[in-house]
Parts: sequence; C-alpha cells; structure tokens
Amino acid sequence: MPLLIACLSVSLSVILFTRPTECRSNIMKTDFIQAMFEEYDSSLSPNFESNESTKVNMSLYVNSIDSISEQSMDFTINAFIEQEWCDPRLIFYGMIMDEYFELDSKFMVRVWVPDLYFTNEKRANFHVVTVPNKMLHLYNNGCIKYRLRVSLTASCPMNLQKYPMDSQRCSLYLQSFAYTRKTIDFVWKSVKPVVASKTMELPQFTLVNVNTRNSCDENIGGPDFTCIQVDFNLKRNTGFYMIQIYIPTIMIVLLSWVSFWLSIDAVPARISLGILTVLTMTTQKGAAISSLPRVSYVKAIDVWMAVCLAFVFAALLEFAIVNVMQRRQQKFADPSSFVNSSNKPEEEKQNPNNRRFSSGKRDAQRVDNVSRVVFPAIFFAFCIIYAVVYMV
Repeated sequence: MPLLIACLSVSLSVILFTRPTECRSNIMKTDFIQAMFEEYDSSLSPNFESNESTKVNMSLYVNSIDSISEQSMDFTINAFIEQEWCDPRLIFYGMIMDEYFELDSKFMVRVWVPDLYFTNEKRANFHVVTVPNKMLHLYNNGCIKYRLRVSLTASCPMNLQKYPMDSQRCSLYLQSFAYTRKTIDFVWKSVKPVVASKTMELPQFTLVNVNTRNSCDENIGGPDFTCIQVDFNLKRNTGFYMIQIYIPTIMIVLLSWVSFWLSIDAVPARISLGILTVLTMTTQKGAAISSLPRVSYVKAIDVWMAVCLAFVFAALLEFAIVNVMQRRQQKFADPSSFVNSSNKPEEEKQNPNNRRFSSGKRDAQRVDNVSRVVFPAIFFAFCIIYAVVYMV
C-alpha cells in the first residue's frame, strides 16, 4: 500500500509540473535572448576593448565550378562559406541549459560578423530562394558559426601558350575590407578547409587538387590586412579537341596527299583537291581560335594549325612545280611527235626532242614519288615533336 501511494504521488508530480516547466523554459530562452542583445553593439568587433585580434577560422564547400572562360579569363563558382569566431560578449555558459541557439537570418543583423570580401571578384550574389541561404549558430562559450551560400565570378589570369594541352590555376582571395590584423585575422581551418562536392563535374577541365594558403600572392591593403588564398589547380581535358580539331585536321592533311597518286595530266582534279584542302584548313583554323582571347604570344593550337596549313599548301605547291617541270620540257618537244608516231620511221622516234620530253615527264613523276614518302615522314615527325613539347 505505501508503495502504491508513492507511485501515485510521482505520477501526479510529473503530470502537474512537466508542462509548466516547459513553458517556463521557453519563456526563459526568449527573455534571455532579448536581454543578451539589449546591450550588445554589433558595430564593434568582439575584442574592441581588449585590443586583441579576433581569429576567424574559414572553410569552403564547393558545390560546383560552373564555367571557366578563356575569352574573359574568369571562372564562376557556387560555394558555401563558413566562418567561425568567438565573441566574449555572447558567452552564456551555465546561464541556460541550451548548448547553442539557431538564429534566424532576420536576427543576424544584430550580431557582428567579419567584413569578408573577395579581392578578385567580378560579380557575386547571395541565394535567397526560398529564404536567404544563411545560417548562424551561437554557442554557449560565445563562439559563432556563420555559413552562407554565394555564387561569384572571379578573375583567373591564364597562360594559354600550351592551349589546349594546358593546366590552369584559378584562385580566390579572401580579405578583410576595413579591419587590419590588429582587429581581425583570417585563417583556414586545420582540417579540410576546402571540400569539393563529389558530384561536381567540369566539361573541359579536371580538378587536380586544391591548395590553401594563409597569405596571398597580392595583398591589396598591404601586409597589415589579413588575406588568405585558395588555389584550384585544373587540367584541361583534350578529348573534345582531339575529336573536333586534331583528327579532322590530320584527315585534311592526308587528303591533300591524294594528289601525289593522281596522274600529272589530271590538272583539274589535282588543282581542285589542293584548293579545297587549303580553304578547309583555313576555315578550321578560324573556328578553332574564335573562342580564344587575342593574346600576343603563340599558342600550341596556332603552331598545329599553321603547320597543317603549310602542309596542305605545300602539297598544292608541289603539283605546281611538277606541272611546270613537265610543261618546260614539253615546250621544246616536236609537236609532230604526238601525231601518227607509229607511221614515222624509227630514226624519227629516236629524236632527241622526244627523249627530252619523256625525260621531263619522268622527272615530274619522280618528284611525286619522293613526295609520297617525304611528306608523311616529315608530318609524323612533327606530330611526335609536338606531343613531346606540349603534352609532357
């Protein structure tokens, strides 16, 4: 009986006091938040009174690298930027049971945040669908975790001398706009400061690796201003260029060599083939460099196109030389040697002019035979040298 009475007493206590306790707890958190920020000044840095630098730990999660443009020399990135720092004015350890508060984006304006900006940024925007993509967690030890999502286009100076077998390094520079190191200091997290999405794919590049540094190649504000840097090392994929540029141009060069197997007397066929390959190569060259900036140095694609154009032009020029060799000997030949040669005496058939004409045609044919071997040998030797110089 006493045991039953004790159980009933405990049950009644739970029923009577659980709900009021929850209500009081909710009221306490609301009142506590309002009271904590009543005297808080978000325009002053956390260590304004102590003159100590506020250390801000940075990390970056890359959702995607949307585009890399050689024409404008920039790249577009979509990423989550996370900043962590401690504000002694917001310590509430032991004052309330909660470990941290999740604050709404409308409430974030009441909290001091670092004045982060991207030095090499061209265009940028925050994501606000369906709500502003921002998050702020306030922990009981006064530390703050601030995360936001941003899409930005940043400049990326490129060296295109090995294009399209090149590798590029695109960097982001993160810096404080107004505060020096006396007030704020940006540093990368020690563990996984930059993480790229596993589903991220680039159409023309492969992300080789990502490097972070707690200093910048170029610090606009000078050494007094904090600046950190992240480098995206990218390797260009050559599959597209092999299919669209290299293989078609090789086939055009091979097509120009068909004229070496045609008869010397097939003038229309050899002239048409030579002009067609030259014009096609010129069009191909224009299409290949149309998307590139007008830089003053020579690129790998320029070397390839120039040599291919030189080969098809040399094939056309070879026929002109062969034709001239034949006509120059024909001019001295006896025209009557072409008519009723079977009715002429044997001594007329042995006329030196006729022999000269035959010798001229044989010389022209010999040039064609040599071209069949020399042209492919030189071209394939160039291909090997080109691959060694630009692809290694």
